[in-house]
Amino acid sequence: MNDEKLNIDELNLFGDQEEMYDVVSMVDDDGTEVDFFVVDGIDVEKVRYLLLVKTEDFDKNEPDAFLFKEVMTGEEECTYEEVKDEDEYNKVILLLQDEDSEYEMKI
Repeated sequence: MNDEKLNIDELNLFGDQEEMYDVVSMVDDDGTEVDFFVVDGIDVEKVRYLLLVKTEDFDKNEPDAFLFKEVMTGEEECTYEEVKDEDEYNKVILLLQDEDSEYEMKI
């Protein structure tokens, strides 16, 4: 995925209560670029996680959300990988739900 490190503190995650989301582009395994809205983010045990929704699916009644984690590939370089481990996924999703979120999740 994209090697640019995201700073969650600089993202507008419901800061002004308007539906303004930052967009990130990821490259999938087939080399296709996919745009996502950053819906939320959280740091857990020194690992950064992002909750993303495809921009093309955002207006759906219940769009699928994807959980990505930051993986360091060098001293200052990183990539984002989708969380596939069920225990890790559930742990982070529960932490995101514990925040005062402006959205509702169904697992």
